[in-house]
Amino acid sequence: MHEQGENTELSRLISESAPDLRLAWRHAAQFDDIAVMHVNNQGEQMLLGLSARLNSGSDEQLRKLLTSPPWTGNEGDADAPLSLLVSLEITLLELAKGKPELVQAVETLSRQLAAEIDSVQREKVRYLEERVATDALTGAMSRLAIMEHLATEGARARRYGRPMSVVFMDVDGLKSTNDHLGHRAGDELLRKLTECVKRNTRTVDLFGRLGGDEFLLVLPETDKEGADAVATKIGGFLATEGLNATCGTAGTPEIEPEAEALVDAADASMRALRAARG
Repeated sequence: MHEQGENTELSRLISESAPDLRLAWRHAAQFDDIAVMHVNNQGEQMLLGLSARLNSGSDEQLRKLLTSPPWTGNEGDADAPLSLLVSLEITLLELAKGKPELVQAVETLSRQLAAEIDSVQREKVRYLEERVATDALTGAMSRLAIMEHLATEGARARRYGRPMSVVFMDVDGLKSTNDHLGHRAGDELLRKLTECVKRNTRTVDLFGRLGGDEFLLVLPETDKEGADAVATKIGGFLATEGLNATCGTAGTPEIEPEAEALVDAADASMRALRAARG
């Protein structure tokens, strides 16, 4: 009878401590790096609070496992969060065997921890998707993202017989800025250019960085003549910001709505303009 009372008390303590343990586990999962988990200061404080509450429980093994779980201070070959949770759950259930109230508390806790891990993993996926789609320096679309969107727009233009065009932009003076003022000044120049272009184009237009000082503006529902007008307009807006870029254009129907063909044609147009300036 005494043991049942102790089990009931420990079960209650596990349930009461679950929110802190879930938050500590969430902190650990958020800091997962190449399947290495650790707990930051906040997580450690939560575990200390949990330890204090569980000290009144009689099962020393269970108390120790909950307050110093296998995912604190892992070495480089540690398992990923979900694998660690499975390991923790198996160990907990083994310790709780023959104690129904404890088994129920452990199973409930495991479900809650699994939900936290799932939530964290979803957040990480969203974060990685954003990183893949966005150029970290400028905030423009990444090369991968802009080329994928260009291919999609090209397929749509071909299917429905709609016009589309691109503007290939090469920033003037970036090397000189980097050489004389430093790379931070060059980075700021690229960021200012991106902000200026985004501010002065339509919401349906797509702007991405191909790499270095090269950018691409994708213009749905716009033919070559329209692209020329946009390039001229953008050049004027950039000039008011003290920026300059050589802008080559290409579009349908002169060029087939294929991604590589449009980019190559606009690049050639940009080079021709730069050569003409001497």
